[in-house]
Amino acid sequence: MISEARSQKPAYRSHSPEVLFCILYPVFCILFFACVPPPAKPKPSLEITKPPPVIIDPFKSVLDEHLKRALSLEKQGEIPGAIEEFKIALTIDQTNDEAKAGVKRLSAMADIEAEKHYQKGLSLKKNDPSKARTEFLIALRLKPDNPLVIEELKGWHIFIAKSRLLAPSGETDTGVEDYLSVALSLYEDGDYAGAIQEFLKAKEKYPKNPEIIKHLNLSYYKQGVAHFEKGEYKNALQMFLNLKPDFEKVGDYIKKVKAGLKKMAENSYKNGLKLFREQKLTQAIEQWKIVLEIEPEHKKAREYIEKAKNLLKSLEQLK
Repeated sequence: MISEARSQKPAYRSHSPEVLFCILYPVFCILFFACVPPPAKPKPSLEITKPPPVIIDPFKSVLDEHLKRALSLEKQGEIPGAIEEFKIALTIDQTNDEAKAGVKRLSAMADIEAEKHYQKGLSLKKNDPSKARTEFLIALRLKPDNPLVIEELKGWHIFIAKSRLLAPSGETDTGVEDYLSVALSLYEDGDYAGAIQEFLKAKEKYPKNPEIIKHLNLSYYKQGVAHFEKGEYKNALQMFLNLKPDFEKVGDYIKKVKAGLKKMAENSYKNGLKLFREQKLTQAIEQWKIVLEIEPEHKKAREYIEKAKNLLKSLEQLK
């Protein structure tokens, strides 16, 4: 019995490969992933921030031109024209403070002047109706929505209309007198800038009328002389260039004006150099801009403006 027991071998249970794989695979995975380090976090990428694009306003030059024209007309005492230019500027940029202030300032001035002419018209109404009408027209030009002036002129126009209906047939049209009345009144008062505007309107209606052409030319001439006497050579030249060289002494004045502008350009160029040496760069640029307004082809002034601008940029970067 004992020998039989010893002779018997222990029975081992064999496993198939599939079973062994299922047993050992989880153990292998645990050991493998325990040894593998976690993946490194990606380094944050350096984002290059681009400067915001420079927005160029295409209407800025137009806006500046109307503002400049408004100030020029205001300086000449042409209040209605200046108000109109400021209003155009506000149409382009409704937030423009300069245009807002200009409309407010000049509207107040126009109200005062319109009232003066209205009262003067009332005082002349009985003794000199024609001059009274002229005063009313000036008042209306200064303040187009003045109801009192409009009522006065309505009465006048009704009177004129009735007179023409009763006039003999073939009578010469007196409409030109209506256009000339305000212009001549402004001319006689020495308001040549205002007279020019009114004569131009009359000329559109009656382009060949010799009286209109004569007084328009005289207004250009006298306004040019007034600018010349004030040393406003550029404005004077603009007036004189509307006339033929043989009109009065306009040829001599043009020579004097051009000589004055040349002298002004030279002085402005020298002042710019002096300010540049004193490191007053902004003021120097302004002086050289005056030079370019008079002599657009002045190379040195243009070069120095660029130098001054580059220096200003460098100084800004250092800050």
